[in-house]
Amino acid sequence: MHGLLHDPLVRARVCIACLVVLASACAAGEGLEGDTNFFSTSVSGSASASMSGDGDGDGDPAESGTDMGDGDADPGDGDPGDGDPTGQPSVCGDGTKTGDEECDGTDLGGLNCSDFGFQQGTLVCANDCTLFTNVCSTCGDGQLAATEACDGSNFGGLTCTDLGYAGGVLACAPDCSEVFQTGCMQAPTCGNGVLDPGEACDGGNLGGQTCQSLGYDGGVLSCTPGCQVDTGGCTVDECVGIIGACNILFNDCCPGLQCALAFCVPE
Repeated sequence: MHGLLHDPLVRARVCIACLVVLASACAAGEGLEGDTNFFSTSVSGSASASMSGDGDGDGDPAESGTDMGDGDADPGDGDPGDGDPTGQPSVCGDGTKTGDEECDGTDLGGLNCSDFGFQQGTLVCANDCTLFTNVCSTCGDGQLAATEACDGSNFGGLTCTDLGYAGGVLACAPDCSEVFQTGCMQAPTCGNGVLDPGEACDGGNLGGQTCQSLGYDGGVLSCTPGCQVDTGGCTVDECVGIIGACNILFNDCCPGLQCALAFCVPE
């Protein structure tokens, strides 16, 4: 064997054989490495697609078509459960408080004036299903509210002379519901049937005035004991609805309502 290796021809053949074997081994290794890299890439791509999901954060696989959301009913993420939890749309005027309505008709959600810091009055629902607190009041705070005839010494600018008296001082009821005229002084001539200075009328003498001449549509005009015109018997053809702007002199609110300063409210 050792003798053969000394033969140059044999040694050349052995070297060639070794080179062929080495080249074959290298070729096989490169093919295996290429396959391995391809397999790794495929697995990574699949895992990335699986982990990314459909983009809505719920971990669901990617879907074709419209994303239906994650089903948590959170507003604005496209879930079928988004919106009013009852599933019913808000309809202002159906008498039931739903959705973002503050109230609806007589359904005030259990609230009253006291929930807004007032002592008395009537909480009213406006036509747009919002709460109207202007007819709530607190008697004694000195602030003249829509449901108060007066509050303490606040008579809204009204005086005895405005009521046809010669002078005096008005008084307010303890519950702010009425103005007392007992402190007012009558004009010496009131009651003689003659229109004297400071008198709007005297007894049956109305000075030619009628309900129509004062802006009403009809009715009967009368005179107060203080010689001032009483329009309580006058009427208007078109009435003002709830929380509508009214004229306290015309008393133009619809039946069941009264004009409290500037608004028609329940009697």
